[in-house]
Amino acid sequence: MGSSLASQLIYGIDVGTTKIVAIAGRADGRRGWVEVLSMGEAPSYGLKRGVIVDREAATESVTEAIEACGGFSRGALVSVGIAGSHITSFNTEVTLLNRSRSRVVTSRFVKQLENEARRVDLGEDEKVIHVVPRSFVLDGTEGVKHPAGLAARKVTMRAHVVSGAISSVQNLLGAVEDCDVKVSRVVLEPLASSEACLVEEDRSLGVALVDIGGGTTDVATFLRGALTHTAVIPLGGESFSTDVAYGLKVPFETADRLKLKYGTVLSRTVDDVAAVKLEDRHYNAHFISEILEYRAREVLECTRDSLEEARVQNLLPGGAVLTGGGSLLEGMDELAEKILGMHVRIARPRRIKGDTEPVRKPQYSTAVGLLYFAAKNDDLRPKIKGAGTLGFGSIVSAVKEWFGFGVEGGSPGGGPIDDRPKAGGRS
Repeated sequence: MGSSLASQLIYGIDVGTTKIVAIAGRADGRRGWVEVLSMGEAPSYGLKRGVIVDREAATESVTEAIEACGGFSRGALVSVGIAGSHITSFNTEVTLLNRSRSRVVTSRFVKQLENEARRVDLGEDEKVIHVVPRSFVLDGTEGVKHPAGLAARKVTMRAHVVSGAISSVQNLLGAVEDCDVKVSRVVLEPLASSEACLVEEDRSLGVALVDIGGGTTDVATFLRGALTHTAVIPLGGESFSTDVAYGLKVPFETADRLKLKYGTVLSRTVDDVAAVKLEDRHYNAHFISEILEYRAREVLECTRDSLEEARVQNLLPGGAVLTGGGSLLEGMDELAEKILGMHVRIARPRRIKGDTEPVRKPQYSTAVGLLYFAAKNDDLRPKIKGAGTLGFGSIVSAVKEWFGFGVEGGSPGGGPIDDRPKAGGRS
């Protein structure tokens, strides 16, 4: 273990629709890798398509996952992933005049720009989860990534704004904090997965990350190193199993086992009379593959539509990167290439040290990515570059303030910003 490795333990909890994953580790922010020390998972109860519908059941599942991980210290600070159909995103830009005598852009001034971007007119139950800076324009100079320390009179920030339902975020925080831990930041799940699966060259080239999870399929696109689009599609691996259960008239658990053991989304490769056996019963393999292919096409077509709506479909030389448990279905990458019209590869978490085999799988991309986010937000990089860091802690303080938890530093309210270009909508 190098001397630059963070000595403090960092924790993450991926609260998914089909499973809860708790993870503990250390990270080296400068060298760009994490060391996974322990991981535990448990079946997920009390969630539907990424949203908590039974807080007590969800809390019990989170507790079970934490115990399987070896336990977290009481009051431990954890990063938690968030997804769900309530998530909305769009691109915007705001401009402020720097009235300081020195004209040097400070971190505080960048924060003012971010606060201004939060002043959008959202629904009654919606709040901005985070503002992710994409780039800055300083006195007409384009493409600035880290403005702090530079001099400019007129500063424009181009940003990607993510919002969500207050009630959904509150329920997530409550279920996790009922387990005697403290949520330090909420991370949009496709961004966590991108931290684990992509390198800077991928983001610079232009790439779409498609995380096919249990309850949702999450999309994030990057152009010239910056986040440009996010979307949450309310379909995932659970939908595949439900379809098989309905088609074969078998219990969900049986359908899920058939999917995992024999599933393929390329029905043309399966003989019409081929049969597969599970316990004492035989099933038509071709019929199963037709069911899975139909649902896979729907998921991928929704993904394609999302990219087209955001006008990035033809701007991704790096193609699409599939991850998440749903990407493991045989033929998913081949079918995705056909439907998305671009090169596709399947990715698993990278740059991991320690006992990597248990976590180097697509279904753990979000959990590992949460460790990267914790490292990025715990001062493992120079302060002057903080303006470009994808920090998601602000929503935690904001939500607690909205609901009277006594935490300072909430998100400011305000009026709408004009000329707000949409780059993705509610799925």
